[in-house]
Amino acid sequence: MKKSIPKTLLVVKNRALGDSLMGLSTLQYLKDTLPETTIIYAVPKWIFPLYKNTQTAAHKVIAIDFKTKSDWLESRRTIKELNVDSVMELFQSGRTAKFFKLWRLFGGPRYHFHNHHQRKGPVHDQGIIKSNIQRDLDGAWTFFGHGTQPPNFLGYAPDLKTKESSKKNQIVLGVVATRETKMWPLASYGKLTHLIQDRYPDFKIVIPLGPGDKNIEEELKSIISSNTEFLKVPLDLLPVELSGSLQYVGNDTGLKHLCVSLDVPTFTLFGPEPPTEWHPYDPVSHPFYFREPLECRTKSAHYCGLQTCDSMICLNQLSPEDLLKKISGVPKTL
Repeated sequence: MKKSIPKTLLVVKNRALGDSLMGLSTLQYLKDTLPETTIIYAVPKWIFPLYKNTQTAAHKVIAIDFKTKSDWLESRRTIKELNVDSVMELFQSGRTAKFFKLWRLFGGPRYHFHNHHQRKGPVHDQGIIKSNIQRDLDGAWTFFGHGTQPPNFLGYAPDLKTKESSKKNQIVLGVVATRETKMWPLASYGKLTHLIQDRYPDFKIVIPLGPGDKNIEEELKSIISSNTEFLKVPLDLLPVELSGSLQYVGNDTGLKHLCVSLDVPTFTLFGPEPPTEWHPYDPVSHPFYFREPLECRTKSAHYCGLQTCDSMICLNQLSPEDLLKKISGVPKTL
């Protein structure tokens, strides 16, 4: 395959918050590989504020959406004004595929993409289950890279720099998740706050919550320790609030990926989904809990897709006392 060198490359990640943060790794690789290319990163509008007060390897971060006809027109206008001549989509979505393929028919920019759900295609190791950052790097290397093999994901951890950063004597608890089966019991988080307070009375515990987490806040209010605070700030202020924290402990969610990108050590609790794809990080600085083998997870696929579960044996067998022992050994933290 003949590899081109674009003047202006648009890297698209039209996915969730955590996906956009994992995409930062590939931005750095592309910057190293294409030093003369202007790299622009495109993320959904609702995620865009996260990058308002931060710095990435991209020259610019823009907001795009493809839900409506007006979104299409606005996105096309925005991209055209930036004189983009090539597009690289990481983790291709259906809406963006239609948009860029149609635009290409009418003289739009060259469109490269990686859809790992497809078993066949031009991308290195197409369709093979591997870490999400590695899949992104495989795609970028296929179309723009050098050498005989793509770079290893461990050499490209996501990096998000804040304009203001200071050390904070705080532990971040990630209690929310995209579905119930990915959540360690809230009662266990409540007990954990008391254990941390007893052992480390000088530590502050923060629990970031969004506008839709009112029920979680109400359930936790009466069971958390006195040194625990709910952190409710706009997305553009969240990186500054979390940077410099001692540690993240919690569910596998976008908040975990944000802490990793801010160089905060993490300990992640995995339940229905294995860490292979969704934890593409050094296990020394970012260890995790994952119970295997479980027949309920492996009998039909390599993960469990249930939204709710009566047993939750993948997560509820871990006690707060055992978790405290595990996180006490995480490097650079407790």
